[in-house]
Amino acid sequence: MNKILIIEDDILLSEVYQKSIQAEGFAVDVARDYKQALDKFNPKRQSVIILDIMLRGKNGFEVLKAIRRRQGGDKVKIIVVTGMNTDDLRLNDELLVGLNIVGIYTKSQFSIAQLIESVKGLMKQNEAN
Repeated sequence: MNKILIIEDDILLSEVYQKSIQAEGFAVDVARDYKQALDKFNPKRQSVIILDIMLRGKNGFEVLKAIRRRQGGDKVKIIVVTGMNTDDLRLNDELLVGLNIVGIYTKSQFSIAQLIESVKGLMKQNEAN
């Protein structure tokens, strides 16, 4: 079974994500920082990552780069969630495609239901492949 890896340092928020996704029948792993994320990441287990950008220590982009360098890391779909204004991230469409980022959500402007629908769609795509 493919799991979803949530990389989020806000404990309450990561629990909300985790419980909401598990309620849909998906297995979830949670990491709270760079080291835990790399320790828990396994492309044979996880096909979708929900990634916060503003982590303590190394930021989400550093996590993303490290994951992409690992064998199989280029195949994993990434959903970015951030407290930052997405315009401040300066991510253009070419960069998003190059990093295989399939969605970016600003925490204050999206609902958990939107996140769940994105996860369900990606998991359905993975089953079809």
